[in-house]
Formats: sequence, C-alpha cells, structure tokens
Amino acid sequence: MKLLLKRAKILSLLILAISFLGCEEDDEGNILPAVLAGFTFDLNENTGTVSFINISENADSFEWDFGDGTSSTEIDPIKTFANGTFTVQLTASNSAGASDSTEDEIIISVPEPLTLPVLPITFDGANVDYTAGTFTGAAFEVLENPDLSGTNDTASNVGAITNIGAEFEGIFFNLNTAIDLTDDKTITMNFWAEEAIDVLVKLEEGTGADTEVSASHGGTGWEMLSFDFTSSDSFSRFTMFVDGPGTTAGTFYIDDIEQMGATGGGDTPTEAAPAPPTRDPADVISLFSDAYTDIAVDTFFASFSSGDGVTDEQVAGDAVKLYANLDFAGVETLTETVDLSTMTNFHIDVWTATSFDFISRLVDFGGDGFGSGNDTQADERTTLTAGEWNSIDVTIADLQAAGLTATPTDFSQLILDIVDVVGTVYVDNIYFYNDIAGGGDVPTEAAPTPPSRDAADVISIFSNAYTDIAVDTFYAAFSSGTGVSDVQIAGDDTKLYADLDFAGVETLTENVDLSSMTSFHIDVWTATSFDFISRLVDFGGDGFGSGNDTQADERTTLTAGQWNSIDVTIADLQAAGLTATPTDFSQLILDVVDVIGTVYVDNIYFYNDSAGGGDTPTTAAPTPPSRDAADVISIFSNAYTDITADTFYAAFSSGTGVSDVQVAGDDTKLYADLDFAGVETLTETVDLSSMTNFHIDVWTATSFDFISRLVDFGGDGFGGGNDTQADERTTLTAGQWNSIDVTIADLQAAGLTATPTDFSQLILDVVDVIGTVYVDNIYFYNDGGGGGSTCPAPPTGELLSNGGFEANSGDGACWQLNAGGGSVTIIDTDANTGTYSARLTTGTSQVPNLKQERFAGSIAGNQGVQVTFRYKITSAFVDGSILQVLAFSEFTTNPAVSHDLGNAMDVSTVDVWQTYTGSFTTDAGIEEGISLLIQATCGGAATCAGEVLIDDVVVTEI
Repeated sequence: MKLLLKRAKILSLLILAISFLGCEEDDEGNILPAVLAGFTFDLNENTGTVSFINISENADSFEWDFGDGTSSTEIDPIKTFANGTFTVQLTASNSAGASDSTEDEIIISVPEPLTLPVLPITFDGANVDYTAGTFTGAAFEVLENPDLSGTNDTASNVGAITNIGAEFEGIFFNLNTAIDLTDDKTITMNFWAEEAIDVLVKLEEGTGADTEVSASHGGTGWEMLSFDFTSSDSFSRFTMFVDGPGTTAGTFYIDDIEQMGATGGGDTPTEAAPAPPTRDPADVISLFSDAYTDIAVDTFFASFSSGDGVTDEQVAGDAVKLYANLDFAGVETLTETVDLSTMTNFHIDVWTATSFDFISRLVDFGGDGFGSGNDTQADERTTLTAGEWNSIDVTIADLQAAGLTATPTDFSQLILDIVDVVGTVYVDNIYFYNDIAGGGDVPTEAAPTPPSRDAADVISIFSNAYTDIAVDTFYAAFSSGTGVSDVQIAGDDTKLYADLDFAGVETLTENVDLSSMTSFHIDVWTATSFDFISRLVDFGGDGFGSGNDTQADERTTLTAGQWNSIDVTIADLQAAGLTATPTDFSQLILDVVDVIGTVYVDNIYFYNDSAGGGDTPTTAAPTPPSRDAADVISIFSNAYTDITADTFYAAFSSGTGVSDVQVAGDDTKLYADLDFAGVETLTETVDLSSMTNFHIDVWTATSFDFISRLVDFGGDGFGGGNDTQADERTTLTAGQWNSIDVTIADLQAAGLTATPTDFSQLILDVVDVIGTVYVDNIYFYNDGGGGGSTCPAPPTGELLSNGGFEANSGDGACWQLNAGGGSVTIIDTDANTGTYSARLTTGTSQVPNLKQERFAGSIAGNQGVQVTFRYKITSAFVDGSILQVLAFSEFTTNPAVSHDLGNAMDVSTVDVWQTYTGSFTTDAGIEEGISLLIQATCGGAATCAGEVLIDDVVVTEI
C-alpha cells in the first residue's frame, strides 16, 4: 500500500497544477470540492481481523487511528485486534489542505476454541469439552457439586457417573495432553459415594501397554482416592470403572482428577527460582525480586481476584509469592505510575506441580485510570512445565504487537491467569528490564564486514566494502519518519533512520538488473526489538504504476542491541511476488512494523552466491544403503542395477541439456541452466506397487525450490485420460547434496494413482528461476524389504478401502493391526465373503484392535456417516469384555474429535455371522478425513476373554 503513496504524490501535483491553471475561474466563485471522510469494514469474528474499506471522497491522503495505540496511512488497511472495544478514526485530506474525520466503534470478541480436557480435570473450564465416552450402559453428565463436604467442600462443577448395574460399566476421556508417567506416577481424584466401593482407573492409547490400578472408597461421601502406577509410558485416554466387574447401580461423583509424584509429594518447589543477572538499576523496574530493588506495589491480589489468596513464602531461602487454588489475580501499581518506555522486556518465574496454560497480561491505563476508553493490554500465554521453574520472558515490542500501547507510560496492572482450570503457583522475579544494559541506544561496533567478492558478483546500494551504484535517494518523498542521516559507527559509514515508520530507497536514474544475482543483504541495528520489512520493488521497465510493478517482502524480527544480518535469496523473493525477470529493480522500502523505531542500516547490496567458485560439488552424493535387488527399482545410481531409461532429457525439456560427469569418482547427471526436464521410461514399464519410497539426490550452487514430479500413464500411454501425477517440492540448500525422500503413500495422497503400475515419467522442475543442478541416485525402494502393501481405492460409493481384507492376498493393506496385549491377525480359514477376515482375540486388560486412519479426506463437516460390518463371535465375550466401535473426525494440528458408535450388542452367540450397524455425524471443523477403530476391550477381571472375526467393513455417507 505504501507504493500507492507515491502515486498519491503524483496525483497531488496534478491537482495542484490544475488549481493554478484554473485560478481565474476560482476567482469567479468556483471552489475545490470538499473532502468527505468515510469507511466501512468487514470483521472476521473468529480471528479479530478487520478489513477496512475506505469510501472517502475527494481525498488523497489518509490517517487511521485504530484506538489501540497503533495507526496507519494505508488506503484500505487490514488489522488484527485483541479482544475489546475500539474507536477507530479516519482523517482524510487532500493537497489543497481540506480534511474531514469520521469514526466508528468496533467490538472484538474472539471466542476461545473448545478443547479436550487436560489434567487436572476440574469440570470448571468454560471452553473445555468434558463430554465423556461411556460403555456398557453407564451415563455421564456435568453438574454442580450436590454435596459440599469432606474433601470437596467448595462450590464447583463435578462429573456425575450413573451405573445401571451391568459389569464393567465405565467412562473415558480422550485427553488434549497425554498423561506422562515418566516421573509423576500418581493420579488422585475426589470421589463421592454413599457406600464402600472399588474404583478402577485404566490408562489407554499410550506409548506402551495399557495399565490400570484400583483404589477403595470408604462410602463416606467425598473422599480423596489415590492411584499409584508403575508404568513409565504416556497415555492419551483416561478410563475408569466404578465397581469394575461388579453390578452396583447408582450415581457417583468425581472431581479434581490430578497427577502428582508417586510419593504423594512434589507439590512444593525445593529450589529457588533462577537468580536474575546483575543489571544497572536504571535498566530494571522490579515489582518483586530479591535481586533488585522493588517499586511500590499496591496489591498482589486485587479485590477482583479469584482464588484462595496470596501468601509470602520462603523457598530455599528465597522470598516467593504463593497463589493457592488460583483462577486469576491482579497485581496493581496504581499509586506509583510505571513508565515502561525505556524497557525492552518483561520477566516472571512461575512454578507449578501440575501442567497447565498460564497467561501474564499487562495492562496500561493510558494516564487517566481504568475504564476511560484508552486502556490497552496484551497477553503472553505459556504452557507451564510441572515440577520446575518456568522462566517467562517476552519483549515489550511483542506485547505492543499484541495490543499494548506503543507508548506504555502508565502500566498499572498485571493479571496472572490460569487457563481453564484452578491451580496453585509459586511466583518470583517479576520485573521489566532493558536488555541493552547501561544505555545502549547507539551501536558501539560497526556492522559485520562483508566477504570479498568479484566486482561482477555484487551490486552494492550502500557499503564501504564494495563500490556503490548511483542511488537517487535514501529517503524518498513519500517516506515517514524524522529522516535519514550519515553517521560513523566505529569508523564505518552507516545510515541512521530516526523515528522511522517507513522509508523509500530509490534507484530511478540507473537501471538495476538483478537477473545475475542470487541474494539480497542488509544489516540493521536497533535498540529495541520489533518486526522489520525489507520490500524490493521492480517497476517492470516502464516506471512506477504502469500495471506491471512487482514486489516482495522479507519480514524479520530484529534482536535488540546487536547487528541483524538479513539475507534472503532472490528465488524466495520471486516466490513471494517479485518478477521472474528482475531487470528493473528501482525501489527498496524499509518498513518498521506497527511501531515507530530508530534503526541503523549498513551493507545494502545484492550478490551472486556462487561467486569465486563453489559452483561444482567436490564430494559425491551420499552412498545409498545396501538393499535386496527385489526391494529397489533404480533409474540412475552406481549403488544399484539400473533399469532402462529411454531418456534423461525428453524432447519437451527446457534448458541447456544434460551431460554425464564424474564427481569424486561417482557418475552424476549435470543439468545446466535448467528450467525443467523429463526423464522417461517408456520402453520398460515400471510397476511401483511393491515400492514404498522415491529417492533423489540434488546439488546446486544456489538455493531455489525444486520439484520432483512422478507421472503414471495408466497403462495406455500419455494423454489417455487416466494419467496421474504428484509433486514433491523441496527448497534446496546451496552448496551441499540435498537428499529428497518421499513415500509413495504421500505421493498417492497428492494425486498419484493408488495402483502405480505404469510409472513412465519423472519431471525435474526448477521453480520460477533457471538453475544448474547435479543429480544422482534416482531410485524407488521398499522401506520394509521383502515386498510391499498397496492400499487400493475404496469401492464406488464407499469411503473405506479394503473392508473385506482381500487386497494383496490378505496382507492387511490400509489397516493398522494393533495387538494391544492380545492378538490381531488376518486369516484365510473363515470369511463372511471372499477368502480373508480379521481375527481379534482378547483377555485380561487387553485391547486388540483394527484401525484405519484418515480416509475420506474430502468429507465435509456435519456429514452423517454409517458404519456396517459383519462379525462372528468364535469364543463368547465374558466377564466384562466388549466389542467397541469408535470413529474420529481428524484435524491437521488439533486433537481428533471422537465419536462413540456404540458396542456390538450380541457378543455371546457363537459361530453365527451377525451384522453391526452404527452411525455418527462428523465434526463441523473436520480437516483431514475420518478414522475408524474396532476393538475387543477386556477389563481387569482374571476371567475376561473373547474372540471375534470381522469382515466386510463398509463406511458410507448418509
């Protein structure tokens, strides 16, 4: 948008010229049109991002005040707000001096996402999904504590489990964060019952075998139960049975499910918080720390706080603050105004016995007290590691970017907030500091000296190391700031941009052709940390604003108090929007993001990364491992026997060609000045169905993106309508061999046929540039050796593949066979249809299961899905064993959402094929398809057992 300011300048000159030419008519009563400021906006309620639409009339410059301490001069800015109410003002002006202002109020309330529970489970988190899975008749709900007594006498929510009197009734929670038993092996909970009863807790879906422990309740209402485990694995499912194999009916309550050390201790730190470094008093504002002199704090537990309060404690001789059963607390400095404008960082040390998310929220009252409309705030959210001091350190610049005012001269409130749960924390060393100790607003050392390079390999804008080209200006007319000046830093010429918003460096007189350069460099120093943008603009050979201008940004978070050397490849800038033929570079924009900052700049230049040698590899490509001949299909490699390749440079290729060269005695293919090339295997059909991976080694002297594209012609030659292909895109590291390895499954997911029996073409593609590459070791291999497993496409109208277990002669393709302590096998002695079926055999504390993951990748949210399969009980399910069916809506990063489809009803009738049918609705936000789990689950009873055959699994949309 800042390029438009230059256009606005030209427009203003035209308007001014018109005003002079028309002055006679103006004298006769004509006047310039009045400015009318106006805007509308679109609000993304899920992110807080606002897109402003400027509808002002007769204006050519604009000033936006967003009401949170930030501003913009863009025409149509886009901004992401923190939660709150903001008055946004737009002032529109024109070159004749007329202006107008308008404002509107924007309310931002971004909802927190609903998450699965983590320990501790308190049932009080507003954005936690405490829905429990149930089985064998149990029911579950969350309600208010009906009995404030015993070990749970505080008003809060609790979980209610209702048993109908069946064996092994229970519930389970799928956890957002797994329970790690490596160190802390004890689970405790508040449990309510009116009669003595045993409770069994089982941890499942872990890195090791499922594990379970029982505890006895005395029948006196709320009691604290403790479950001591011996496993050292991690588990993502928490399951519990009230009365286990017994048949006790009734309602029971649970609360405060927590994890702690096996000894029942570990809830108090034994070591003091880390001692802060020695600093000049002028560089620290301390609220609480033995290391520094504290300012006056009005309260460490304001009246609006929620929890059991704060006490002063000693830990290993160090004074600390203890916040017991904390929800949130306010630390206030109302009497003494706190000016943070000279500070660069905020620090706090926090210790907790259990892990949860913790928010440090800084609030500035804007000089006129709380609630006056200009309060600003920003959060730093940290996942605390249990049992150790967590040192939280965040820059003021990052907090400003998150919503704190750019002029934090009235800090008045620190909120300590535990997210979604109530927890106990120890707190120490609450302070602000300037990390350029003893002042440090001017660099004392020169920028790093650039390496020696041939003159032909450098285009220097500004540097003592090289000869500079002619630059029209280092501070174009549209720039915003105090200006630029030439200063000396340790004898080195440097540019100083004071109070900078943005500045334009222009090379309009001398045309700059970057086509022979590979990289851009600039050194930047700042006393405070903020984000900095270097924007390169190419005018396309016909001047600014002609419609073919291109540009690209490199955004860097500057580290305060040191020189930041920014290097970016031209290829990366081209990928970000710069023209593929940058022959008319004309403008460099230096942009300080969201704040006003002072920067020192040196060594602005372009260079060719392959200068002075280094454009040829000196070592051979890595030697591939030894493999059985049956497990490799080699296109080109000294390590294996190659198949016949018709050509390594098909007729449609673009570049200088391919040649055979030797690199350290190893045969290698050299593709010079490559755009793209085709490697074809048309004479010898290549069947990849037994392979699991594709491999290629590539060397380049310069970095760019490189695509390996595999093409299967479908058995009828190119262009028959059933050709399929898939790309693997890699950013090559310059000056070394890049070993590219990708699974056939990933390529199939990207578009390659599920039956790749006619691979015929490999495309080698240099992205957006022309580049020279050395290539070696082009081959396919089977990662497991001795054959492979190909997952077929699902039948027409169905979502799941190989539901009959018939693929590849019954090798279980597509399915995960998880023994879970029991056994899972594919058999050929009994099937509902065809030849094969799956057999699950379970026993005490065993959970053998079948699982097919992340299929139906394009399925929509809120879609009904039906699951059917045939099952035959070959040994009756007894003493608590069940046949469970679960499905999952999958996500890219978030945990899956589980769907309990209900258990198979008749698991006692033997040797009869029966039909199971269940259904569910996919989660609204589903991203990566669905998963299906069929498992034979046994509890802890010594006599628990069962065996079942599964066949003809069908999943369809309904």
